Amino acid sequence: MRTRLFVHHPMFRIFSPLFGGTLVYLLILLLNNSIAVLQETFLGQELYVCIGLAYLIQEFSRASLVFFQRLERPKSFLLKVGLQVVSSIIITILLVSLFMYFYFKYLLLYTPNTRELFIFNSIFSFITLLYVVVYLGHYFLYRRNTEKIEKEVAAKQAVETDFVAFKRGINPDLLFESLEAMIVVMKVDPWKAEALSDNFSTIYRYILSRKAREVVPIAEEVAILDTLVTLFNRLPYRKISLEQAALSETWVVPSSLLTLVERIIRTTIAAEDSPLTISIQEEKEHIAVRYTPEEKLQHQLDVQSIADLAHTYRYYSEDPIRIRNDQEGTKTIQLPKLNYHESSHP
Repeated sequence: MRTRLFVHHPMFRIFSPLFGGTLVYLLILLLNNSIAVLQETFLGQELYVCIGLAYLIQEFSRASLVFFQRLERPKSFLLKVGLQVVSSIIITILLVSLFMYFYFKYLLLYTPNTRELFIFNSIFSFITLLYVVVYLGHYFLYRRNTEKIEKEVAAKQAVETDFVAFKRGINPDLLFESLEAMIVVMKVDPWKAEALSDNFSTIYRYILSRKAREVVPIAEEVAILDTLVTLFNRLPYRKISLEQAALSETWVVPSSLLTLVERIIRTTIAAEDSPLTISIQEEKEHIAVRYTPEEKLQHQLDVQSIADLAHTYRYYSEDPIRIRNDQEGTKTIQLPKLNYHESSHP
C-alpha cells in the first residue's frame, strides 16, 4: 500500500535540496581548505551547481523509493530495503560522476581528477543514504501510528456495537409499554395480566440469552415470534395476524425476525378495524417477510431503519438484507439464509 509520507510533500521537495546542496558545498570547501574565502565566494557558481545536483539526486532517489514501494518482489522486506539502498547509492554515484565530468570539462575546461570525484560521490552518497534512512524511519513511525489508530477505531466500533446490541436487547420501548399494559390489565383481569407477564418474560429471556449464541434455528425464532405477536396484540397497536409457510432447517441471527416484525408494527398506522397481516415465506436464498404497508408519515421502514440488523448480518453473509416494494402493493424484506458453516466463524 502506498503511503503519503513527508518525502512526497512539495515543500520538502523544494527546500530540502537547498539545504542539502548548501551543506555539500560547505563540506567541499572545508575539505579543500578553502573555508577562508567563504565570504567572498559563498554565492558563487559552485554553490548553484551543488544545489542543482542535490535537486537531481533527490528526485531520482524519490523515484527509486516509489518504485520499490510498488515492487511486489522480493517478498522479504530486509532484502527489498538492501536493494533499495544499494541501487540508490549506485544511481547517485553515476549521476554525480556524469554531472561533474560534464561540468568540469565544458565549463571549467579541464577533466576532474579521481580525488575530486571521490569527494563529491562520498558526500552525495552519504546524503542519499541519510535520505533513505530518514524515509524508512518515518515509514515505520507512520505504520505504527496507523496501526494504533486502526486499533482505536476498531475498539470504538466494538464499543458502539456493544452499546447498540445492549440497547436492542433491553428494548426500553417494549419494556415500558408491556409494564404499562400490565398495570392497566391487572386492575381489570389479574389472570390476563399474568398471561401478559408470561409472554413478556418469555421474550426477554430469549433476547437476553441470545448473547451466548451467534445463530439459532429459524423454528426457534418463529416460536418466540408468535409470543411477540401475542404480546403486541395486547398493546395499543394494529392487531397483527402472522402467517408462515413451512420453513426448512435454516439459521438466522437471534432476534432478527423479532426486530423486523417489531419495526413493521411500529411503523404501521394503528387501526382497530384493519388487521396487519405479516407473512413469512421461504425463497431459494432468502427468508422473505412480506406485508401490506400503511406506514406512518414520520416513521417508515427502510434500509436505514434496520441498519443495526444489516450490520450484524454482514458478519455471516455477503448477501445483504434487501427491502423491495412489490407490484401488488406489498413490501418484502429479504433476510439471507445462513447455514452452519457460514455462521460458525467467530
